[in-house]
Amino acid sequence: MTQFSPDLILDEIEKRKVVPIPRWHFLMRRGVFWSLAVISVITGSIAMATAIYVFLDHDFLVDQARITRFLAQQPLVEDIIDSIPYLWLTALLLFTLVAYYGVRHTRKGYRYPTLRVIGGSLLLSLTLSGFMNLFDVGQIIHRYLIENVRGYDHLVYANEQRWTHARKGWLGGKVLGVDGERHALVLIDYKARLWTVDLSGTEVSPGTRLLPGKYVKITGVKTDQSEFRAASLQPWEKKYSKKAAGAVSTPADTPARKLPPVTP
Repeated sequence: MTQFSPDLILDEIEKRKVVPIPRWHFLMRRGVFWSLAVISVITGSIAMATAIYVFLDHDFLVDQARITRFLAQQPLVEDIIDSIPYLWLTALLLFTLVAYYGVRHTRKGYRYPTLRVIGGSLLLSLTLSGFMNLFDVGQIIHRYLIENVRGYDHLVYANEQRWTHARKGWLGGKVLGVDGERHALVLIDYKARLWTVDLSGTEVSPGTRLLPGKYVKITGVKTDQSEFRAASLQPWEKKYSKKAAGAVSTPADTPARKLPPVTP
């Protein structure tokens, strides 16, 4: 049996040129993995907040009477399945796995069961996403992407696609200007097309504010290449959405008002 002695151990250390690893190296490594886990959870919560907004923004949850014609072309269950934001749910899953990897490589991360780490990451992301949506984080991210990133609308079936069918009588977008005397407004839709919308005789839902920068949904008839005659108009935000700062509140049971027709 080979006998080991301190001298043999020291000789082996010198032969292999082994040097002690500084403590800061372990601290930095630990900090990197914890930072990776935290950033992944936060990013996952952003993805979850956006997924929640995209799904809840669809009109199969509210205003059912207004979309009966549209859903007649597609079964409700199929419409709901198509509306699931698979892109953002996939992103959430990927960030959760990255968070799991980061936690497992921390000092005591190996002690925690896999399901507990993944479940905790998902629960934390869901909690943070709910808090973020109090400040419209999901809405801001989704609206920026759909207006500025080409191809995003092909990855997510959002409510904006539903309201970009002027030929079928569904038009939605952002108000650019309003002409009160002519009862008309200029609107840009989600495909960056400009529309002149005739509002004479239009039924306007309670709480609708026709101001530049506001998003609206309009039903009616396309009368020309870039002209639309509105039959009904409603704000884009749902009834459960928090009111914008300074918005004038309108009771939910207030009947829709109708704009007077333009006299020649």
